[in-house]
Amino acid sequence: MPAASRRPVQERSAQRTRAMTDAAARLLIEEGPDAVTHRRVAAAAGVPPGSAGYYFATRQELYAAAVAAAEEVRTAAAAARARSIGRRRRSAPRTAQLLLEVLYAPVLDPAVVSRRLQPMLAATADPELRPIMAASRPALLDALRDALDRCGWGVVARSPDFDLVVRLLDAALLYGAAVGDEDPIADAVTDVARLLELVRGD
Repeated sequence: MPAASRRPVQERSAQRTRAMTDAAARLLIEEGPDAVTHRRVAAAAGVPPGSAGYYFATRQELYAAAVAAAEEVRTAAAAARARSIGRRRRSAPRTAQLLLEVLYAPVLDPAVVSRRLQPMLAATADPELRPIMAASRPALLDALRDALDRCGWGVVARSPDFDLVVRLLDAALLYGAAVGDEDPIADAVTDVARLLELVRGD
């Protein structure tokens, strides 16, 4: 096939691959890992179901692409959410709420533990997906530091205990879900707010 004839085919293939990747990321963020199947992704991307396997031969390949794209969405949304916070002094609870919104951008909802946090932890433990998760971490930490600065808690952002605050964002949500709390987000806000006060010395 002449090069000129191959070009439209290659462009269509690249467009469909990108469409499937974007659709897979959306499904992963909005519905969780179980939604990332060839059939669901193809339907969301507008790709013929029978040809979905041509672009991603296995579900593992498709899921890896979904994780990578979802982390791109997450880091961009985290930075945007942090930048949207006006610069003024806020209470520890309000600051804790905003930190959770930044870390779990683009959306923080009651299903965050099962739909977002647990799959992200599983990806971090997967040798093939771990580098993807590690690559996004610096940008997420920068967004959290920015949020703290904008809320008047810059001393915490520059504290040696900043990493402890970040870890508690995840841990408090997990603990709340594990003990059956009706609102693990509210419980996490309470726990993180208390740690913020302790770190700052309030």
